[in-house]
Amino acid sequence: MRELTLEPLPPNVDYSQFSQRLEWAKKRIDALENHRIYNILKNSDESFKQVFCLLPLLLQYNHPLLPAYVENSPKGISHFTLTTIQQEYLLRILGSAEFSKVISDHSFFSSSAAFDGLYVMGSIGSITQTCFSDLDLWLCHSKTFSAQEQFLLQCKLDLIKQWAATLGVEVNFFLMNPQQFKSKTYHNDIGDEHNGSAQHFFLLDEFYRSAIRLAGKRILWLHIEKQGLNYQTLVEQAVENGELNAKDWIDFGDFSALSIGEFFGASLWQLYKGIRSPYKSVIKILLLESYAQTYPETDLISKRFKKLLLSPTGICYHFDPYQAMLEQVTIYLSRQNAFGRLSFLRHCFYIKANEGQTDPCRQKALKQLVNEWHWSDKEVHILNNRRHWKVKQVAAQQKKIVEQLLLSYRNLLQFARKFQIDPNIMPQDADFLMRQLYSAFEHAQGKVELINEKAISNLSEENITFINVGEGSSVKAGWYMLNHAPFAEYDSTKRYVLYQPNLIMSVAWAYFNGLITSTSKIHLVNQGVELPKLCRFINDLRLSFPLKAPKLCRHALDHPNEIRNLVVAINLTRDPTKHINTVTHADIEQLDLFNLSSSKEGVIGSISIIYRNMWNEIITRHFENTNALLKALKLISNKIYLSSAPPQSVKVFSYSERLNDELQQFVFNLVNRCITVKTGTIFQRYQPAVVRMAGKEWQLVFNQQQTLTEIIEDPIDKTNNIIPQEIYTFASEGFLQFFFEDNDNATFNVYVLDKDNKVECYYYCQGKKEDKIKTVSRLYAEGLKNKEQNAFGSFNFPQFYQLLHQDRQLFIVPFQSKQHRDFLKVQTNTRAC
Repeated sequence: MRELTLEPLPPNVDYSQFSQRLEWAKKRIDALENHRIYNILKNSDESFKQVFCLLPLLLQYNHPLLPAYVENSPKGISHFTLTTIQQEYLLRILGSAEFSKVISDHSFFSSSAAFDGLYVMGSIGSITQTCFSDLDLWLCHSKTFSAQEQFLLQCKLDLIKQWAATLGVEVNFFLMNPQQFKSKTYHNDIGDEHNGSAQHFFLLDEFYRSAIRLAGKRILWLHIEKQGLNYQTLVEQAVENGELNAKDWIDFGDFSALSIGEFFGASLWQLYKGIRSPYKSVIKILLLESYAQTYPETDLISKRFKKLLLSPTGICYHFDPYQAMLEQVTIYLSRQNAFGRLSFLRHCFYIKANEGQTDPCRQKALKQLVNEWHWSDKEVHILNNRRHWKVKQVAAQQKKIVEQLLLSYRNLLQFARKFQIDPNIMPQDADFLMRQLYSAFEHAQGKVELINEKAISNLSEENITFINVGEGSSVKAGWYMLNHAPFAEYDSTKRYVLYQPNLIMSVAWAYFNGLITSTSKIHLVNQGVELPKLCRFINDLRLSFPLKAPKLCRHALDHPNEIRNLVVAINLTRDPTKHINTVTHADIEQLDLFNLSSSKEGVIGSISIIYRNMWNEIITRHFENTNALLKALKLISNKIYLSSAPPQSVKVFSYSERLNDELQQFVFNLVNRCITVKTGTIFQRYQPAVVRMAGKEWQLVFNQQQTLTEIIEDPIDKTNNIIPQEIYTFASEGFLQFFFEDNDNATFNVYVLDKDNKVECYYYCQGKKEDKIKTVSRLYAEGLKNKEQNAFGSFNFPQFYQLLHQDRQLFIVPFQSKQHRDFLKVQTNTRAC
């Protein structure tokens, strides 16, 4: 990348004078922004150039003939001036007469402009800008918008994004109010793009090191050298002396209040972003780790950039935010002698910068880095052909990514414990991130590990082979999957792709990761399962489950990870009906189905379950032998929560040689009965059904706890009517959950559900809930220290909720969520009246 050369301070500029120093700083910042814009546009296609150049225009003017027109939407950017490209575009779209009328309307340029400025930030203009790069834009405003104005503005921004998308450019807007930002007033709940309260100063660091002003006010912090005074004092003095007009600048403050409490939330945010952008997140979480290493004298890249920019000496430097991150993390890992991590960092950086790279200058800069790293041609060739990797390479790469992300997370947790910090992140944001991370990274029994769809677009295989190895062999017993025909030539050191203890998990892994398609040929090497049955099952699975899960929304994460789609397979791997004599329809009508067999084995030898839950996890369970059905019903009942919505789809398939339809219908009825009772669709008190199964009598009782008592042990005691019943709709296995309920005397009750959903109650507690939350979180983090299973960190952190009583109804919302804050605001206003 071309470096920016800055001349030294001219002799006629008195550096000791604030006003002269400020004017000189403006020239240097202008030079940097022009340098970056040149890098952005020089080899971009015409569609990208059009979007980039016209974005400020569409926010300055709101005209019916222009894209994204919304009547009465806020408009106008302070200090806006038309560029030549914008002027030519307006003349072409509006015509000369209308153009002259619009330009002569000085209201657009007055102090009534809705916005202070528009800034692009992130990878744009850096060595990592590619044809896949999106535009992250801070649209800054000091003005407070009414609810109607907010609605109209959001409509306009959505239309601008749609217009840009038609030209092949992804645009993201972030509405930023400087005063609210400095006071840490958060109006956006955390989501795909908004980091909520997860990070503050590290977000500001990224903005200051990469921001490019497209229109509007200059960024004050970049222009102010401290000169021995703290930033705020220097600004106040300059305003008081008449050397600075604060209204001409955008000011998000400095880093004087940067605390160690932010590292925890920022690390969670980068892990979360790693789900969608794994390579970028590896770089950024390592940057956080390097920042933690130098705390409290944290060497922020934005500070280093500013020091170089405002130095009175001549400078020749790239001012590339991504190259600066690479340089900083390289120094950190080298000092740690972590050369394996350094090597993988370089792989991630190369992949991030290379894929979709069409700019010769950036390609040349990457080649120069590769030469400095002493990579072989083979290593470069492998990374360049990543889109053609087979599943083993992709899975191995994903494993490394997850290991690196979690290792950084663990190191940052240890840093947090060392200083005994209180996380700055708000509880509802931490809850959201933890549940997302739990669904993506946490290992659980029967959970299918999904390959990140961002890793590669197509993993389909022409041939898939499943091989069963029994007990007593020199090879570990279980099921092995190959991505070729069983007798094809292959490298014996790469003999199998996957090992699983049962067939169902192998099939589910292959299907949900896209290896098995409608055209794949299935092969089977085993003694028990028949190939036609397996092919039928795979086809049933393909028709029952969409391969891609629906987008995971915040509402789903606020609730337990209940079943969304369910498939039950009967006798796929073990079928006792093969040994049953012929049974007539008259026999079936007169006898209980399960009493047909006098064999101790019964008529059900195996039950296989696959379900997708509300958090988009894929879970498989497989049961064999005499009590397979009972265990399956127990699992299903425990995963259906009281008063929750029933699963969106329930499919039961039978692969029995005899009694196929009868078994399918009987099991379907039992499964459906479990679901309807638990979800409250029906309620039956003590209606036992006695069946004989596998030589034993079983009594199935749906009792007042709405649980199959002889099959499922209900872990929650709901007989105490002092406990609000609504909390059970939020009960999630594996999480420690706290529910706060306010009393009239300024005290509050706390209901605690442990990881097994057992409840404890604490009444009339005093003090601040926030303090208790911090204590619980700190103690929980400390408790992870010596647990081997949490060597890389765990994401089942405590969850916190608030019970809200309104209009004789009880609502449960995440603690300090927008719903909670709005409720408190209404209460405060009501008391004031």
